[in-house]
Amino acid sequence: MITVEQLEKFSGVFADDDATASGLMSIYIGSATDIIASYVGFDPEEEFETIPDIFKLVCLEISTLILQEEGSNIGVNSKSFAEGGSRSFLNVVNYEKYLARLSKYRKNDALKM
Repeated sequence: MITVEQLEKFSGVFADDDATASGLMSIYIGSATDIIASYVGFDPEEEFETIPDIFKLVCLEISTLILQEEGSNIGVNSKSFAEGGSRSFLNVVNYEKYLARLSKYRKNDALKM
């Protein structure tokens, strides 16, 4: 749906020609594509001759969120304060706000989810 190069430009994170990093970015894109397909109830890459730009934008957004979780930012995040003390936060990423942009494309079966 989108390319690694598009994800790099959108996210501002570059793979630096590292095959592993580029491979991970492909996994993030594939995961975002799967999330989108589950939401709308079909595979956009098979359904459309030309994928609507809104699908590409949502894929970029979700892929970037997944990418940002990479740096040990999955699950629990903590913050220490200069005056002492710290706080821990549970990282739960909800893609609904991004997926809602695709709601008009949802198939009837997907609406039952």
